[in-house]
Amino acid sequence: VASFRFIEPYKSTSLVHELMPDAKTTSRISMIRRLAHHLLFLSCVTVVSGCAMGGFNIDNAVPDRSIVTGSIGKTDSAKDEKTDTHTLSDQSTIKNVVSALNFEQWTGKTVPWANPDTGSQGIITTMNEHKSGGVLCRKFETSRQSFNGASLYQGEACMKTGGDWFITSFSEV
Repeated sequence: VASFRFIEPYKSTSLVHELMPDAKTTSRISMIRRLAHHLLFLSCVTVVSGCAMGGFNIDNAVPDRSIVTGSIGKTDSAKDEKTDTHTLSDQSTIKNVVSALNFEQWTGKTVPWANPDTGSQGIITTMNEHKSGGVLCRKFETSRQSFNGASLYQGEACMKTGGDWFITSFSEV
């Protein structure tokens, strides 16, 4: 009795043939890529049109000053100079220079001053000495360069009966 064995045809098991997609798979991948591109385009158009639908107006494009961030508080542009600690410190420095000046030997030259505590500096350009009600006073004009900018000030320092000097006026010109 003879037995027959069925022999299967030879199949290629090459890796290249296994990784190569067939035409149907290639067409599906291509369709998915096109769909992804269309969805990306549509989402971008939707976002941009949402911005445009609000009606951009240059008059409305101003910063919101009501929001204060960080540790620096809101400042008032019409701030009183007497409450500014840097100005008070600079006034004291100027008072010390004005009071220390030997007026009899002063030749009218400018007198520089600097405050290392505030970083401010300036030059006293004019000074006049006079007595007011028996009190010795010196009116002066000085520049002041600080972190807030440069300004010109006028002021007056007077000597009390005990010999101490004080500022009677100091204001920006």
